[in-house]
Amino acid sequence: RKVVPGARSTLLTAVGVGDSALGIVGCIDSECQGFEKNTLQYTVTLFENSKRARTGFGTAESFFSLFYMSLPEPTFIGEKQSTDLLHKGDPLLAVRTSCREAIENSAIEISENGVDDFLKSLNKLQFEELSIDSTMRMPVRFDSLAQELNFIALIDLLNFGSGYRVPLHKYTGRGAFDTIRFGAMSFHIGGTPLTAATFKNITAFEISEIFQFPIDREYTPEGMPFVTMTEANELKRLAIGIAQVLNSTGEFLQSHGYQDLASFILDVTKPSGGNPPSAKNLVDHLIRALPGLHDFTVIQGKTVYLYKKAQILTYHVWMFFKDQDPDRFNFADIKELTIFSDNVIPTMLEHLKVIRLPDALQQKIEAGQELTTEEAYLARAAAVVACERIVQKAHSTIPHMTEGELDVYLWRLGKEGDYRKIVRLQLQDTVMF
Repeated sequence: RKVVPGARSTLLTAVGVGDSALGIVGCIDSECQGFEKNTLQYTVTLFENSKRARTGFGTAESFFSLFYMSLPEPTFIGEKQSTDLLHKGDPLLAVRTSCREAIENSAIEISENGVDDFLKSLNKLQFEELSIDSTMRMPVRFDSLAQELNFIALIDLLNFGSGYRVPLHKYTGRGAFDTIRFGAMSFHIGGTPLTAATFKNITAFEISEIFQFPIDREYTPEGMPFVTMTEANELKRLAIGIAQVLNSTGEFLQSHGYQDLASFILDVTKPSGGNPPSAKNLVDHLIRALPGLHDFTVIQGKTVYLYKKAQILTYHVWMFFKDQDPDRFNFADIKELTIFSDNVIPTMLEHLKVIRLPDALQQKIEAGQELTTEEAYLARAAAVVACERIVQKAHSTIPHMTEGELDVYLWRLGKEGDYRKIVRLQLQDTVMF
């Protein structure tokens, strides 16, 4: 067995004939000395005239032998961003100004006519119904506010994976958000504590079990009908990404003396000095603490901030707990949050002719092709700018509309009827949306 740094072990089943068991070991990796790059090489050992052959991995019957093969796998999903690039000052202002500047210097356009037409055709009753985030309300009983807070925070921390929508439906019949909700329910119902220690030590394999999606598949190599091998499927990277976000979160919590996410959130939202509770303050604390919320990238030398998960987590904390603990969570500045830009909102706004994407980008989206990080961030930034404009002009239609409500409305509308058929932008190499 050749051990490759950063590689995983993949089960290889080899079948022999008669009294011989055939074992096959090999390596696929550019760093494997003595092996051609991307070429599978075999070392064959025959256990002649032996009813039982003992290997380093256990006992092999004469007709059946198990070995392992080392295969490389990604160790990090998304961009490794320097904390030096984090916003200075107000995080919400950083989102707004950086998104406006990015769109001004791009080929994406915000259509004022499209904004006006959207507002003219907006069904007020439908807006009132769909702007309530009922998707977060689940039939789960909690023993305390802290337990419920941990549950809500977990869902929003892991609110990504949209690029895996197609394979998730293929393997599980669930989309990305439903997969994350399912996993959170599994944690809760199964009694797995949502603690820093759990998060820090969880593995991609455990994620696969808890969230109930497969991360590998079996196949038979060409010309080897008696051999069955396993390889990573499309969802392995998603499991790695989820584990990665939980590991870094657990590491922060443990190193700073917090038992879980709830204890951290309750600490940074403690009333002080008579100041009203602030959504902006919570967003800022969350981003600076948790690498899994570092939702920004650099485009043409300028940092573009979106902070989708930090903002939606804050929005849900306000939604669920503003009445239970108003001194902490009835945020006076909740209306300052931007939309929580993901893969749904930009494509909905393009379909509604509020934003105009360049033809080449729109063709990539419609073809279901993977976007670059820059393309995805620009489309998401355009949605932030467009929704800000819609709310500014909505005073005569729905005077109290907020960007949070507009986000929820557009996201839920995208799950209705023919809107579900709209192809959404796709980026798998991210843990941000």
